[in-house]
Amino acid sequence: MNILVIGQGGREHAIAWKLQKSEKVTQVFVAPGNGGTELEARCTNVDISSDDFPMIKSFIEENSIELVVVGPEDPLVNGIKDYLSDSNVLVFGPDAKGAQLEGSKIYSKEFLFKNNIPTGKAAFFSSSNKALAHLEKSNFPIVLKADGLAAGKGVLVANELEEAKNWVNEVMEGSKFGVAGKNIIIEECLFGTELSFMGILTPDFFIPFETSIDYKPLHEGNKGLNTGGMGCMSPSPFMNKDLKNNILETVVKPTISGLKNKGINYYGFMYFGLMVKDNISKVLEFNCRLGDPETQCLMMQMESDLLDAILQALNGEEPKITWKTGSTMGVVIASGGYPNSYKNKVPINIGTLKNGKLFHAGTKSMDDKLVTNGGRVFSLNYSSDSIDDCKRYIYDNIGEVNFDGMTFRTDIGEIYES
Repeated sequence: MNILVIGQGGREHAIAWKLQKSEKVTQVFVAPGNGGTELEARCTNVDISSDDFPMIKSFIEENSIELVVVGPEDPLVNGIKDYLSDSNVLVFGPDAKGAQLEGSKIYSKEFLFKNNIPTGKAAFFSSSNKALAHLEKSNFPIVLKADGLAAGKGVLVANELEEAKNWVNEVMEGSKFGVAGKNIIIEECLFGTELSFMGILTPDFFIPFETSIDYKPLHEGNKGLNTGGMGCMSPSPFMNKDLKNNILETVVKPTISGLKNKGINYYGFMYFGLMVKDNISKVLEFNCRLGDPETQCLMMQMESDLLDAILQALNGEEPKITWKTGSTMGVVIASGGYPNSYKNKVPINIGTLKNGKLFHAGTKSMDDKLVTNGGRVFSLNYSSDSIDDCKRYIYDNIGEVNFDGMTFRTDIGEIYES
């Protein structure tokens, strides 16, 4: 079976790496891929941008692609599944209507409210003056979000009024995130422990993956700017039977019924971003794809065949996914200056790494040399019996990766509650 994975980050590297292990796979193509995907067995990079739908369609038809797995959110929100609907190919990922759960924060919040899914209180604004007036009477800390996609950077947890007002002016008047910030949400700040609850969603069932924790802030102690994620561990030490039942009953089931009521036939990954306190979960966000860097941990944790699970789900069958015992952890290695400005095309040296897995994210080959090509460059992952074992391996070996300006957190695997 020939498969096309769309995307170029660490998530897509992990998905391609896992798919190529299946006995059913002939070749996994990755468009456009990165410096790591091209090194995997039975994987080939394709020089096509993830937003070039006509070229993707032509490639599918010319190379007998039978399955497309969409990694990032942008192609989904922009309707790649709809665009390929007249092609003889299976697409794993929601259509544009389903992907609006991630594509518009206002749409998703209204969906949560309408279906009585626990979440924080919120107000929506298309006028900066009205948003600023609302802030004057708000309690802090408070959360501000751009309505549209902003590459994981369109959220601010503001601790004081002036900080929040500056953000509103930068986003709504200064167009910091372009059209994504034309409308914004101001919502209450939820407290507790963040939990990434991901899996495969269809119109009839949800198959949860192993749980995980994502470390968003740039610096140790969960301080500093918000990022796309600086590390991950799986499983979450906070998960228990009662909490899982709470999530399934109060979040997952009403999501499935809510999508049905909208006439949306959703087939793809679903990521419920949750805040958990006292064993009760509230939804922070929907993501209509897997998280990054959580995917890197989850693909290492997954014991069964990912391709089998995807094909069964697309066929309306409920897949049985098995997971390894023990733990997996990943530490993101980022470019200096991330998540703000950073240099690309910085030469990378990689020494000897035994047993662990180095997933590439922002890398590419240039003149037969590996160079940086993004803010988050790698995720160094390791699986073992315990998180402590994972910490030891990763932090003892992370120095084998070297490039000018590289940065990473030294406390991944620690437990923090907000």
